[in-house]
Amino acid sequence: MATSNGANIDIQGPLQELDDIYVDINAIVEQLVEEEAALHAKYEQKKVPLYKKRQGAIDKIPGFWHTCLEKHPIISSLIESEDREAISYLKSIDIERSADTPINYKIVFKFAENPYFTNSELAKEFNFSDKGSIKVTNPNIDWKEGKDLTAAPPKLEGEEDADSFTENEDTSFFCWFNDVNGSDLADLIANDLYPLALMYFTGSAESDDDDEVPVFDELAQDDVEEEYEASDDAGSDEEAEDAPVNKRPKRMESN
Repeated sequence: MATSNGANIDIQGPLQELDDIYVDINAIVEQLVEEEAALHAKYEQKKVPLYKKRQGAIDKIPGFWHTCLEKHPIISSLIESEDREAISYLKSIDIERSADTPINYKIVFKFAENPYFTNSELAKEFNFSDKGSIKVTNPNIDWKEGKDLTAAPPKLEGEEDADSFTENEDTSFFCWFNDVNGSDLADLIANDLYPLALMYFTGSAESDDDDEVPVFDELAQDDVEEEYEASDDAGSDEEAEDAPVNKRPKRMESN
């Protein structure tokens, strides 16, 4: 009830009408978000030949992807000190998108032979349905004896389990490969780290000039090696901002 010129006016009806209008507006906004995501995925698919060419150049730079992960302000905060040596064996990251439905993708981490697990690659796949659900397929990590970084430490008395990978600050980065969802981090890797890898490697990802694209020869070879060696310690003590909460479909099933 509102008052105008001393008269009481019932505004419940108009407020309900406004609420109904905003429901319709939000439906259009959600449609826009979905169509933008689909369009972005479509054009990422067009970049595949260039990404393959890019990897050829990346292969000549020691620790490229390791450095990118360490320099990312959010992803680096999810990497524990015990993870760093294992991640140092990372050779490449690839995003494999469905040709028919590019919004569906697989994130593939390829590793050199290492003392932690026998897998040469770890792939996590995401398939989104029109009904707003998601199917996640996780890899099985074949850990070598005594090297399982995802093994949970003994819980203290009264301590509760974290519901997911991102809720436990002390959880190994490799637990993400076992997470029943993990779509927020997947979105960050597929649509931020992967396309902007060079900028994260050179440290120019937060540049004010978004149109400036750095080139490899801006760093001398000695600088590249120093960047790689320093990456084990850099950024580990800094507080990264919280990961953005992305609107993601609800989980349908996981393998």
